[in-house]
Amino acid sequence: MGMLWEAALAAGCALGLALAGWWLLGRLLRPFPGGEARVLLPARGEGAELEQRLRGFLWLRGLGLLRSPVLIVDVGLTPAGRELALRLASRWPEVALWPAEDLPDYLARMAGR
Repeated sequence: MGMLWEAALAAGCALGLALAGWWLLGRLLRPFPGGEARVLLPARGEGAELEQRLRGFLWLRGLGLLRSPVLIVDVGLTPAGRELALRLASRWPEVALWPAEDLPDYLARMAGR
């Protein structure tokens, strides 16, 4: 019976150590306090792989490794690609679609906050 308790304790310690390591790694990978950095995701053409790249950034946000909003920058989307980007931006509130030519105005507005 004692060996079972020792094994359970060792497993609990290993899980606790893994959780602490994951948390520390997250703190190291997130050097910016929330709101100071922006993720700019360029999108062109039909928006191929746009959803997969966006889901990757949202996964990082869900883990707490990223606090920045994600900005899909339209650098030549076709009408079908723009429709996809609009659907993705409306699905998640922390995602926005922005035309590339208006990007300096957006960044200036965010810097003045």
